[in-house]
Amino acid sequence: MTLRRFPQDFKVEEELSGEARASVSPTPAARAVILLEKVSLTTPEAVGRLASLLGVRAGQIDPAGLKDKHAVTRQHVWAAWPTGLAHAPVGTVWEAPGLRAELVGWSDTAPGAAAIGANRFEIVVRDLSHHASDEMAQRAAALVRADGGLLMPNYFGDQRFGSARHGQGFPGAAIARGDFIEAIRLLIGTPARKDTGKRREFTRTCAPHWGDWKRLAVEAPRCPDRKAIEMLAAGHPPAAAFGSLPYTLQQLAVESFQSYLWNQTARALIERECVDAGGSGLLSADDDFGVMVFPGAAGLPRRLLDLVIPMVGDGTRLAPPWGVHAEAALRDAGLDSVGNGVVSLRVRGLRRPAFREAPRPLFVTAAGFTMSDAEADETAKNPKVRVKRTLGFRLPRGAYATVVARALGQ
Repeated sequence: MTLRRFPQDFKVEEELSGEARASVSPTPAARAVILLEKVSLTTPEAVGRLASLLGVRAGQIDPAGLKDKHAVTRQHVWAAWPTGLAHAPVGTVWEAPGLRAELVGWSDTAPGAAAIGANRFEIVVRDLSHHASDEMAQRAAALVRADGGLLMPNYFGDQRFGSARHGQGFPGAAIARGDFIEAIRLLIGTPARKDTGKRREFTRTCAPHWGDWKRLAVEAPRCPDRKAIEMLAAGHPPAAAFGSLPYTLQQLAVESFQSYLWNQTARALIERECVDAGGSGLLSADDDFGVMVFPGAAGLPRRLLDLVIPMVGDGTRLAPPWGVHAEAALRDAGLDSVGNGVVSLRVRGLRRPAFREAPRPLFVTAAGFTMSDAEADETAKNPKVRVKRTLGFRLPRGAYATVVARALGQ
């Protein structure tokens, strides 16, 4: 099985929420709303190229969310508009390598994550054996609802766990324990297979000499991460050194760990509830960050359908039926962080980042789900025995298409 052999195999189209659409006007305003189509670029890379085309700083362009690099994606960005370009008509197009941008309107408001209503996906799964192709169809039949959508646990996908990409643990757990040296090591001093460029050079310089701060302060490549090493070499406290890392990196480490805890909680709850309901009917899929389980739509206890489980944060009050599983996930991560049914997750010695509670529905629906018949895969070494299928579906903001692929056995 192969996902993303070509960027065109993974297409994502962002749909604005009703409120965001209503805020877009054809009349020039403080911000231009631009539909950005990119190929094989991260969102920050695409924003940088668009900024050059518009003659503004990249920081003046705000996307509502981030989209995959190895894909063809369409998303909206809001750009603080140079006065001299206010005459540009709606429909104006700018192009650069890997990028097409179209002016679709104007807005006086900046976007937030709530500006995204949903994302529509078209995914080609290639290099399937006939057995794997048949299994996809069987799994889809078990998960499909009466309305034609697939009922999905709202797991976070692997993309969320980049701070643990090296397989040596979550820096967010070290942060919660107050072990800032370990958190820094996991974030900037631990090589990962997919590291590239400056990050690859930096982690591979740091790993063999970790703890020899004065040497690393001389030898480590110059980049924003280096500041933490320099502070440790100068004798500053570990918490202050951690606080000198780029803030986005700090916050992502916290949120990545919270997401992992949420996945562990959801999996354990679904397993327990389905057993108690007297049925199995669970599909499973291996994942680098824990097995995912998927209940058949027909056998799911109804009380779980509309359940919301929070990403646990400092002060979260544990409640049935999920609380006992969240407490177990914290213990398994080496944290004794629950007293009187309340979670205590603090970043000691720093004002931020913070473990903030955030609600997340336990289940979502991959609406309008379609799956093509098996077709010969023209890109396979032996197209006579390997096939492909094309998936189409729509997910609400914050849900992951890769989890749909996992549910179908891929």
